[in-house]
Amino acid sequence: MMPCSPVFLPRILSLATAFFFVGIGFATAQTAAPVPEPAKPGNGQEVVIDGKVYTYVEQMPQLPGGGGNRAIVNAIQANVKYPAEALKHAAQGRVFVSFTIGEDGLVRDSKIVKGIGWGCDEAVLEAVKQLPQFTPGTQQGRPVSVSFTVPVTFQITMPPPARK
Repeated sequence: MMPCSPVFLPRILSLATAFFFVGIGFATAQTAAPVPEPAKPGNGQEVVIDGKVYTYVEQMPQLPGGGGNRAIVNAIQANVKYPAEALKHAAQGRVFVSFTIGEDGLVRDSKIVKGIGWGCDEAVLEAVKQLPQFTPGTQQGRPVSVSFTVPVTFQITMPPPARK
Protein backbone atom coordinates (compact mmCIF):
# COMPACT_ATOMS: atom_id res chain seq x y z
CA MET A 1 0.00 0.00 0.00
CA MET A 2 1.21 3.44 -0.88
CA PRO A 3 1.64 6.01 1.91
CA CYS A 4 -0.29 9.31 1.61
CA SER A 5 1.59 12.12 0.01
CA PRO A 6 2.32 15.01 2.41
CA VAL A 7 0.48 17.32 0.00
CA PHE A 8 -2.83 15.42 0.28
CA LEU A 9 -2.70 14.73 4.05
CA PRO A 10 -3.99 18.20 5.15
CA ARG A 11 -6.85 17.98 2.60
CA ILE A 12 -7.87 14.52 3.83
CA LEU A 13 -7.82 15.68 7.46
CA SER A 14 -9.91 18.76 6.60
CA LEU A 15 -12.53 16.65 4.82
CA ALA A 16 -12.65 14.12 7.65
CA THR A 17 -13.11 16.91 10.22
CA ALA A 18 -15.86 18.53 8.15
CA PHE A 19 -17.76 15.23 7.80
CA PHE A 20 -17.41 14.63 11.54
CA PHE A 21 -18.95 18.01 12.48
CA VAL A 22 -21.70 17.74 9.87
CA GLY A 23 -22.57 14.30 11.27
CA ILE A 24 -22.73 15.67 14.83
CA GLY A 25 -24.94 18.56 13.69
CA PHE A 26 -27.30 16.20 11.88
CA ALA A 27 -27.52 13.87 14.88
CA THR A 28 -28.21 16.78 17.22
CA ALA A 29 -30.94 18.11 14.95
CA GLN A 30 -32.58 14.69 14.82
CA THR A 31 -32.58 14.22 18.61
CA ALA A 32 -33.50 17.77 19.72
CA ALA A 33 -36.67 17.99 21.78
CA PRO A 34 -39.63 19.63 19.99
CA VAL A 35 -40.45 23.19 21.05
CA PRO A 36 -43.83 23.23 22.82
CA GLU A 37 -46.51 25.66 21.63
CA PRO A 38 -47.62 28.38 24.04
CA ALA A 39 -50.44 27.32 26.31
CA LYS A 40 -53.93 28.39 25.24
CA PRO A 41 -57.19 28.10 27.15
CA GLY A 42 -59.19 24.93 26.76
CA ASN A 43 -61.50 26.33 24.06
CA GLY A 44 -58.57 27.06 21.69
CA GLN A 45 -58.97 30.86 21.84
CA GLU A 46 -56.09 33.27 22.39
CA VAL A 47 -55.64 34.56 25.93
CA VAL A 48 -56.39 38.30 26.20
CA ILE A 49 -53.34 40.02 27.68
CA ASP A 50 -53.72 43.45 29.27
CA GLY A 51 -51.62 46.07 27.48
CA LYS A 52 -51.03 43.94 24.37
CA VAL A 53 -51.58 45.63 21.01
CA TYR A 54 -53.30 43.28 18.56
CA THR A 55 -53.29 43.45 14.77
CA TYR A 56 -56.48 41.44 14.30
CA VAL A 57 -59.25 40.71 16.79
CA GLU A 58 -62.70 39.12 16.81
CA GLN A 59 -64.41 42.52 16.52
CA MET A 60 -62.23 45.14 14.84
CA PRO A 61 -62.50 48.83 15.88
CA GLN A 62 -65.14 50.78 13.98
CA LEU A 63 -65.63 54.42 13.14
CA PRO A 64 -68.97 55.88 14.19
CA GLY A 65 -71.29 54.60 11.47
CA GLY A 66 -69.13 51.53 10.72
CA GLY A 67 -67.68 50.85 7.30
CA GLY A 68 -64.60 48.82 8.25
CA ASN A 69 -61.08 49.48 6.98
CA ARG A 70 -62.30 51.22 3.82
CA ALA A 71 -64.13 53.82 5.95
CA ILE A 72 -60.97 54.44 7.99
CA VAL A 73 -58.86 55.04 4.87
CA ASN A 74 -61.59 57.26 3.39
CA ALA A 75 -61.84 59.31 6.60
CA ILE A 76 -58.09 59.93 6.63
CA GLN A 77 -58.03 60.68 2.88
CA ALA A 78 -60.92 63.17 3.30
CA ASN A 79 -58.97 65.10 5.98
CA VAL A 80 -55.66 65.24 4.07
CA LYS A 81 -54.74 68.62 2.64
CA TYR A 82 -52.37 68.29 -0.36
CA PRO A 83 -49.30 70.31 0.70
CA ALA A 84 -48.33 73.25 -1.54
CA GLU A 85 -44.71 72.03 -1.61
CA ALA A 86 -45.86 68.62 -2.87
CA LEU A 87 -47.98 70.24 -5.58
CA LYS A 88 -45.06 72.48 -6.58
CA HIS A 89 -42.85 69.40 -7.04
CA ALA A 90 -45.66 67.25 -8.47
CA ALA A 91 -45.08 64.72 -5.67
CA GLN A 92 -47.36 61.72 -5.92
CA GLY A 93 -47.45 58.31 -4.30
CA ARG A 94 -48.56 56.47 -1.20
CA VAL A 95 -47.80 57.28 2.41
CA PHE A 96 -48.19 54.36 4.82
CA VAL A 97 -49.24 55.41 8.31
CA SER A 98 -49.45 53.22 11.40
CA PHE A 99 -51.55 54.02 14.47
CA THR A 100 -53.21 52.28 17.39
CA ILE A 101 -56.86 52.43 18.44
CA GLY A 102 -56.75 52.08 22.22
CA GLU A 103 -59.09 50.19 24.53
CA ASP A 104 -60.86 53.54 25.00
CA GLY A 105 -61.35 54.02 21.23
CA LEU A 106 -58.88 56.90 20.96
CA VAL A 107 -56.18 57.11 18.28
CA ARG A 108 -52.60 57.08 19.56
CA ASP A 109 -49.03 56.31 18.54
CA SER A 110 -49.38 57.44 14.93
CA LYS A 111 -46.21 57.30 12.84
CA ILE A 112 -45.19 57.17 9.21
CA VAL A 113 -44.03 53.72 8.11
CA LYS A 114 -43.16 54.79 4.56
CA GLY A 115 -43.37 58.34 3.32
CA ILE A 116 -42.88 60.38 0.16
CA GLY A 117 -41.77 63.71 1.64
CA TRP A 118 -42.61 67.25 0.47
CA GLY A 119 -44.95 67.70 3.45
CA CYS A 120 -47.19 64.74 2.56
CA ASP A 121 -46.08 62.68 5.58
CA GLU A 122 -46.94 65.51 7.98
CA ALA A 123 -50.30 66.05 6.24
CA VAL A 124 -51.20 62.39 6.81
CA LEU A 125 -50.24 62.53 10.50
CA GLU A 126 -52.40 65.65 10.89
CA ALA A 127 -55.35 63.88 9.18
CA VAL A 128 -54.98 60.87 11.52
CA LYS A 129 -55.15 63.24 14.53
CA GLN A 130 -58.54 64.42 13.26
CA LEU A 131 -60.11 60.94 13.35
CA PRO A 132 -63.05 60.71 15.75
CA GLN A 133 -63.22 58.32 18.69
CA PHE A 134 -63.73 54.73 17.54
CA THR A 135 -65.82 51.93 18.95
CA PRO A 136 -62.89 49.89 20.34
CA GLY A 137 -61.99 46.44 19.09
CA THR A 138 -62.83 43.46 21.28
CA GLN A 139 -61.32 40.05 21.90
CA GLN A 140 -63.35 37.55 23.97
CA GLY A 141 -65.77 40.37 24.80
CA ARG A 142 -63.07 42.62 26.28
CA PRO A 143 -61.96 45.93 24.70
CA VAL A 144 -58.35 45.73 23.44
CA SER A 145 -55.86 47.95 21.61
CA VAL A 146 -55.56 47.29 17.87
CA SER A 147 -52.83 48.49 15.51
CA PHE A 148 -53.53 49.58 11.93
CA THR A 149 -51.28 50.40 9.00
CA VAL A 150 -53.07 52.03 6.09
CA PRO A 151 -52.06 53.60 2.77
CA VAL A 152 -52.95 57.18 1.92
CA THR A 153 -52.69 58.08 -1.76
CA PHE A 154 -51.47 61.40 -3.08
CA GLN A 155 -52.40 61.85 -6.73
CA ILE A 156 -52.59 65.03 -8.73
CA THR A 157 -55.66 65.04 -10.92
CA MET A 158 -55.91 67.42 -13.81
CA PRO A 159 -59.24 69.16 -14.43
CA PRO A 160 -60.96 68.20 -17.68
CA PRO A 161 -60.26 70.58 -20.57
CA ALA A 162 -62.72 73.40 -20.97
CA ARG A 163 -65.31 72.91 -23.72
CA LYS A 164 -65.50 75.50 -26.48
